Amino acid sequence: MNYILNEQIATYNQINLGFGNYSESKKLYPILKWAGGKSRIYKHLKMPISLNEGRVKNYYEPFFGGGAVFFNLIQSFKFEKCVISDINEDLILFYRVVRNSPLKFIDFSEKYFEIYNHLSTNNEKKNFYEEIRSTYNIERFNIDYEGYYESHIPRAAQMFFLNKTCWGGLYRQNSSGEFNTPCAQYKPSKLIKTHIMNVSNVLKEVEIICSDFQHICERIAGNDTFVYLDPPYKDQFSDYYKTHFSDKDQERLSEVFKDLHDKGVFLMMNNSYSEEDKSIEILYNGFKINYINSISTIANDVSKRIKIKELLITNY
Repeated sequence: MNYILNEQIATYNQINLGFGNYSESKKLYPILKWAGGKSRIYKHLKMPISLNEGRVKNYYEPFFGGGAVFFNLIQSFKFEKCVISDINEDLILFYRVVRNSPLKFIDFSEKYFEIYNHLSTNNEKKNFYEEIRSTYNIERFNIDYEGYYESHIPRAAQMFFLNKTCWGGLYRQNSSGEFNTPCAQYKPSKLIKTHIMNVSNVLKEVEIICSDFQHICERIAGNDTFVYLDPPYKDQFSDYYKTHFSDKDQERLSEVFKDLHDKGVFLMMNNSYSEEDKSIEILYNGFKINYINSISTIANDVSKRIKIKELLITNY
């Protein structure tokens, strides 16, 4: 982190960083905004009856992203084991920090927001945003993603700040792994300390793994497990990570889906729908396919977000 940013943080370190009078409600919802998030369509997803019957003991979510499905499920059902994973190492680093060091994470995050909100012009805000983004990108070469270190905490806070101040809340990487979304130049919402602490407490009971989906799914066995899959959609935004999710990855996922089905695992997946290209539906021929309406969350202007249709694939 350069001298100017250090100086700004030192200046604001003396400010009262209170969080205001917020509700103490323990209702959980995603901390990060993530393209393709399922908060708006959660009520349309078809959960296995076995959940209500108490026959599901384990929950896995290998494409975690913002985790909207997990945060909804965990409020209604008790699992003996939860495993959340994603191939994006910075996303996994973020959730581990929230789980392990929530107070320090809040402190670092609030300092970035305080500096940003005290800047008087959009150009100053843009420059500060780009400075944080540059630091975030450069430091990826110095981060040890294995294990857990104090250096992970400011990085998670930077990711959080960028997520809340970038265009559309869109986390996007180029092929070199650089986060490259521009600044949105609007005032971000305030942090809600109680919510972050509630999420942290929930995550303390969760195994958080950085991995390709196949490696996680190969560990799963038994008819007491529910797996939710939400991969990057074909021919839609998929720049969540430096390596794109290809047609071969979609085929590989369908084979994993079939293998888990043969093991008696309860499976639910969202995937892309296209009137012209039925390749995804063909991959899951023989399973139950429903069509649900959703709204694209990528456009920064809510009025410009378009209605889309997507697939809901289950084996129950």
